[in-house]
Amino acid sequence: MNVPDGTSEPTGPRPDTRSQGLPTYLVLDVSKSMKVHEQLLNETLVHILNTLYEAPRISEFVQLSIVTFATRPHLVLGMTEISKLTGLPKVECRGSTYFAPLFELLHDQIELDLPRLIARGVRPLRPVVFLLTDGAPADCPPERWENAFEALTDRSWRPHPHVITYGFGEAVETVLKRIATAAAFIADPHQGTDTTALTAALSNMLNSLVATAQAQTLQVPQEVSGYRSLPLDYIEY
Repeated sequence: MNVPDGTSEPTGPRPDTRSQGLPTYLVLDVSKSMKVHEQLLNETLVHILNTLYEAPRISEFVQLSIVTFATRPHLVLGMTEISKLTGLPKVECRGSTYFAPLFELLHDQIELDLPRLIARGVRPLRPVVFLLTDGAPADCPPERWENAFEALTDRSWRPHPHVITYGFGEAVETVLKRIATAAAFIADPHQGTDTTALTAALSNMLNSLVATAQAQTLQVPQEVSGYRSLPLDYIEY
């Protein structure tokens, strides 16, 4: 078909000129057992964001959301391009560790966030969830959080996220393995304190985001200082 100026209309798909972005959910357990780490947690979050902010290529690539969870989950930071951040609310630690409401919130947020990113001209990669916890699920019965997690990571749901877990303190190894899809780590109590474990996990999340931004594809951590890597459980059909 000819267009009015007599030139031929281009054939084939048009190139996608949108910039790639990584929807990233930094998920932090802020139950009462984390209270002793509250100041360190806030200080480390600020350090992570400052580091990412100072690298333009990374700050434009990482689309960050911060979610805390205890008795209820809370969206601390809605999905934001790091280069546009102007501040960060402080997190407070209290309550018990409930996983089901967290997984339900993540599912709902991903449903909301991806269309918003696309509308802003961002071409989103598969979302990634970095989850840090120092406790066991308080949900009763356990099937509640298990069902919520299945819905979040159901492969028939197109935007199902990658999940990387870090556990220390009273975190349960089987739970960390169960809710991880990409990698799972548990702190070795003989390798340091809970404080060093918290710092190491958050630092590793930072390094992962930097490496992912440079490669433009998810870079899963291989080792975390003071942690053991846990083999993931796979269900055979």
